[in-house]
Amino acid sequence: MAAHGRGWYGRAMQPAPPAEPAPWWRRGILNGVLLGGLAMAAIALLNYQEMPGLTRILADLPLAVAISAAVHIPQIFFTALAWRALLPPDNRPSIGTMMLLRWYREAANALLPAGAIIGQAAAARLLARTGVPGNMAGATATVDITLEAVSQLFFTLAGVALLVVGSGSAGGGLAGFALAGLGIALAGAAAMVLVQRSLPLAVIERLLARLSRRWPSINPGAIRDFQAAILALHANWSRLAAAMLFHTTSWVLGALEIAGVLWLLGYPVSLADALVIEALAQALRNVGFLLPGALAVQEGAIIGAAALVGVPPAAALAVALVRRSREVVFSIPGLLAWQRAEVRATRPST
Repeated sequence: MAAHGRGWYGRAMQPAPPAEPAPWWRRGILNGVLLGGLAMAAIALLNYQEMPGLTRILADLPLAVAISAAVHIPQIFFTALAWRALLPPDNRPSIGTMMLLRWYREAANALLPAGAIIGQAAAARLLARTGVPGNMAGATATVDITLEAVSQLFFTLAGVALLVVGSGSAGGGLAGFALAGLGIALAGAAAMVLVQRSLPLAVIERLLARLSRRWPSINPGAIRDFQAAILALHANWSRLAAAMLFHTTSWVLGALEIAGVLWLLGYPVSLADALVIEALAQALRNVGFLLPGALAVQEGAIIGAAALVGVPPAAALAVALVRRSREVVFSIPGLLAWQRAEVRATRPST
């Protein structure tokens, strides 16, 4: 009996196993719900004294989100074409596959902390599982994100130029502020290119060699193949130019989204003003790249950029809500589809 009691006591006092952390995709969905709720709360708080205007905004919200989605699908198409253009013709997956990979990346960017980095790495890994060599998948993903930043730099420059031309006497001060921001962006883009062309291969190889002792699947020499693939892409001007063109087209489509939503809400703006709003808002949004969806940064960026062309804060915040709602609507299914793709890719073939 005593032995039985000790056995029971021992079993009873055994610590419970630690709870497993929630899967990353569940955290992303929770982030999406919170982002949507916070955006809705911001609209209500900033417009509580103008309930008729708030009612109209909410009534038009579904159609506005539909306009935003109708413009964003072609954006995914063109950004997918940009990445695909960097691949050798014999290794290019279908456009549909590249659009899915881009969708996964955007879902991570919208709902996960540092999602742009996480999403790009995951998309490159899934690309490699379609039959593209691993060094080529990683190199094209790296160069693609660099070209996206460079094309945004020129897009921002165009927006600043339009703002200065239309601002009259205020152009001087605005130009100085804008040029300072452009200088920082240019330095960042140049640093990305410099690092890609001058990787400290010996140091990285030694580090990977140490890691391979614990994880034998790591190949220390792969870093040299990776940089060789990047340098080959840097020398292929036709592919770089095509990718730049596709990314620039995607940025311009974002201005059409702004113009369409503002028109629906009763605040029509010219395409030039919409381009100013989109260019400056996207540039400012980069400050919050570590936050899920640049939480609060995106909303503030759109309001601030819209104010420069005379759009009232309530209407600008409505545009921000529409974009945030569209991101949530697109990204929650995107995370689930990404999770399913990861499971399918790791499932042993029969």
